[in-house]
Amino acid sequence: MKDINLQEFCKELHIYEFGIAPWPLPENAKTILYESNPCPFTAADVEERLLGTTEFTPKSAIVCLFPYYVERSGPSNLSRYTWATDYHLVINEYLEKLTEKLQKMDTSAQFSIHCDTSPLADRYMAYLAGLGFYGKNNCFISPKWGSYVVIGTILTTLELEPNTPLAQSCIGCNRCITACLGQCLGHDEFKYDTCKSYLTQKKGDLTNEEETIIGKTPLVFGCDVCQEVCPHNQNIPTTPIPEFQQVEPYIDITELDTLTNKEFKAKYGNRAFSWRGKKILIRNQNIIERK
Repeated sequence: MKDINLQEFCKELHIYEFGIAPWPLPENAKTILYESNPCPFTAADVEERLLGTTEFTPKSAIVCLFPYYVERSGPSNLSRYTWATDYHLVINEYLEKLTEKLQKMDTSAQFSIHCDTSPLADRYMAYLAGLGFYGKNNCFISPKWGSYVVIGTILTTLELEPNTPLAQSCIGCNRCITACLGQCLGHDEFKYDTCKSYLTQKKGDLTNEEETIIGKTPLVFGCDVCQEVCPHNQNIPTTPIPEFQQVEPYIDITELDTLTNKEFKAKYGNRAFSWRGKKILIRNQNIIERK
């Protein structure tokens, strides 16, 4: 787009990885995104994932990666992506600043920010934007930052030249498939219902098999096993994003019993694990102690 230097804007805002995905998405997107048994945390309607949720007709998608890896030893009972400030809050703040800059350059342009809570196919769009590739662990992998990235997207009426997907791919070592606690990988489709990360967030009664999967590691929320064994995640750099550098990898579950729901939200409302509430965390800890 004339007079708009997106690379310069992103550099000023410390957005370290970005690319442009075409919009509308390619004709074969519907086939690629279709799942016969989609995870409840993903929009089940493929059409919804193709269209997004905007009140205007986008012409481009600016896709940004936000790495969150921090090297740290010591005990942890939370998945890495929840160690710092909730990424939804962080990414929205960065992308709002980017849209403000773009809006000043073209006051007629329209923008819509998306980060994980919308139906958009984040990983597929990041792939189309040339930012990485899919791993056998069902994660999106950046050549530089590994799979320890979260994705934010801006749909816009600006007409921007799309990037080309990378030729690089997962090395296919199958370590993630072997290491998976619930053996949910390596099938025709991702078997979300035996994934520990999903089970630690699932409400309601759990079967003995589901509790056994949760009890295999100390994490009371999420699971990083398939990422930890992945060769693409070895020797990756620490996140340069300040908001992700201050981490708290451990939550004292015994303290949660003393907090009201309001107090829990006040203390942990800015963390990505808080949306499920304290009862789920306490339940998971009880399961881990029993197993």
